[in-house]
Amino acid sequence: MGPEWEFDLDEEPRQLDITDTERIERFTEAGYGGSVADALYNVGLRQFVFDQDFFAVSEGETLVGRALPVKLHTYPKTDEVEEYLEAKWEEENDGVHPQKLLMREVESQPDGSILCFDTGGDMQPAHFGEMSCTLAKAHGARGMLCAGNVRDTRYIRQLDDFPVYTRGTVPNWHGGWEIIEVNQPVQLPGHLSHNVVVRPGDFVFGDFDGVQVIPREVVDEVLLRVEDIYAEENEERRKIAEGMPIDEVYEEYGVL
Repeated sequence: MGPEWEFDLDEEPRQLDITDTERIERFTEAGYGGSVADALYNVGLRQFVFDQDFFAVSEGETLVGRALPVKLHTYPKTDEVEEYLEAKWEEENDGVHPQKLLMREVESQPDGSILCFDTGGDMQPAHFGEMSCTLAKAHGARGMLCAGNVRDTRYIRQLDDFPVYTRGTVPNWHGGWEIIEVNQPVQLPGHLSHNVVVRPGDFVFGDFDGVQVIPREVVDEVLLRVEDIYAEENEERRKIAEGMPIDEVYEEYGVL
């Protein structure tokens, strides 16, 4: 599902026989924004960084996991629209609210999914709050990337192991929106491009440096390269801390 990326690799990307829980643990242990970006660049990718406006509700948390894209559509908040939506849900979903369908999809995914909300640029209402985060977390989700607003940040900050990255916070839920697609490709605001496509199965990685998408085809390849960088840089740090002469540093490692 979704457009395919083009990679610059001499061989097929390496694949690991591990669970997503293990992938998340290994990315969290070895990865940081710079090493993930370097690994993505070195497999031929360029436009994988999300807009700089995304920030962590709880500073310092690392967001990493398998993307579960969610597409929202904005409506004006009126009685007529409410009646229209209720009739629409009755016809299309047997009367089930779209958010309940979203949570059922969360439950059906392997543990470790990251909810990725495409709000279509809507920045008026809060699109998710702490109670919804708590429910998603209880059924296996690992975090959230929201291209709109969240609320209840005081309580979101108290959630363990559920990082939330967003573009804003507001107190109001009203403003008018509906979940229209779940687990289909979405587009979130980009840094090096207008938008970045997020497909089901891609990985998301976010930390102090920003948020990036790791295409599903190269998740393990990028992980292995990140771990190599981690080992090499730890050795480099050790030598520099022990007083390695400047000329030797640049001779062995090049420009830092």
